[in-house]
Amino acid sequence: MYLVPPLLFVLLFGCAENASTEQTTPAGSTPSATTGSTTGSTTTTSTTTSSPGTTTDTLEVVVGGWRLHSDIGSLAYVSWEQGLPAPAQVQYSFDDGVWLSSPQFDAAAGAHEQILLGIPFDTETQWRVIVDSTVNEGEAFTTGPLPGALPLGTLHESREELWDSSSSYVLSSVCENEGSWNPGNYWTFIVDRQGRPVWAQVAPEEHWTLFAQVSVTGRYILWDESTYWLDWGANGGAGSTIHRQYLDAEIEEIAADGLVHAFVEHPDGTLAWGSEYHVPGVEALVELPPGAETPTVLWRCDEDYPGSARAYCSSNGLYYEESTDSYLYSFWDESVVLEVSGADGETRWWAGGADDGYSFDPPDAQFDFQHGISYTDSGTLLVSTEGGSGRDKVTMVREYAVDHKARGLTEVWSYGLDENEGAGLNGQAWRLPGGNTLHATGSVGTIKEITPDGELAWFLEFESERGRLLGRTDMIDDLYELVPPPE
Repeated sequence: MYLVPPLLFVLLFGCAENASTEQTTPAGSTPSATTGSTTGSTTTTSTTTSSPGTTTDTLEVVVGGWRLHSDIGSLAYVSWEQGLPAPAQVQYSFDDGVWLSSPQFDAAAGAHEQILLGIPFDTETQWRVIVDSTVNEGEAFTTGPLPGALPLGTLHESREELWDSSSSYVLSSVCENEGSWNPGNYWTFIVDRQGRPVWAQVAPEEHWTLFAQVSVTGRYILWDESTYWLDWGANGGAGSTIHRQYLDAEIEEIAADGLVHAFVEHPDGTLAWGSEYHVPGVEALVELPPGAETPTVLWRCDEDYPGSARAYCSSNGLYYEESTDSYLYSFWDESVVLEVSGADGETRWWAGGADDGYSFDPPDAQFDFQHGISYTDSGTLLVSTEGGSGRDKVTMVREYAVDHKARGLTEVWSYGLDENEGAGLNGQAWRLPGGNTLHATGSVGTIKEITPDGELAWFLEFESERGRLLGRTDMIDDLYELVPPPE
């Protein structure tokens, strides 16, 4: 997408142009069901020349109507017809003086429909079709009402000059009910840089969504529908699923029995998660390749836990590193992070509460009740963890250099000790492409973007007296990457 003028888009959304130019038909032209209203149509004519000095044809454009997605009222579709093949795109505006754009494509003669993304709920929107450089105005519409039970965040800090330039939207999940680890309706949502929801859907039957994410390919989202916490593990998570989904249509729902908390996707589409279903009474790391019906067990707590086998362990974090074909696997009950080989399930190294693990430098930099775990592009380990002690405990980010030869983790960066925020549950930390760090503080209900110098670039809070649980959090650059590809 881009804005007019481009410089204003850089300031407001972090990039001047993210439109995909590879499309040959409009993205999202075949959504699921539809609702909404249809406006009248207008006709515009212009002339196009086949080549210099040759015949001139008349290009007629008939601007049609609009409609809203049947389930997600922030998704709008506009239509038009054009008499000749010509490049086309739609521009639309809901903030004064700011115009977004769908990707331009080489449109054939005939009827077309284009999905419009990034519009907040309950927002009046102007739009126009640009065909072969001619402007064809459409009639304004208003997106659907905000889902009444969707929790809203409060934007406390927004320093545009410090934002990561490739991060325009935030994807996460949040529990509708107050409390740090409560049952209830779980919403997966996307907000813009002003904290306004531009997409949201709720998991059915109060199933939990804790690990929504953008796919490895960047072409769709994944979200979990876990049954494990409905009865606090009594059913072992039977019936849990993982969804692959475009913003306007589901791709597939995949059985993920035993899903406790985190899951990851490989570049080839393999899914992996910690399960308490496939080895009864014992957590196991399982993998499900594309097309397979039954997961394979790669690692199990009672045989492969570091130091000595354990009858019980419980994970709360998982990360896959393609370059080394390995998993970072986090266990809250002993504050342990370990690395598992994807080839043979061998536990390569570990640190934290288990004996004989890697040391910490300085010693008081040891992570404690950690949640989010990941490697940065430079190979450092990034962890969302508790820090401090007693009533002064807070949720913070710690970054470590990993020295396998010396069997040690050396803290090289941290953030959070001065924030006076203690999230007893959940959390996630990611290094963004431009060097900033994204930190979701779980049961405190905050999302922060932090510069390498420790400055707060962006801060959204889901305020509540009893706290409100947030899931895994991702940044998104271009929403048009997350709708169906051209046919």
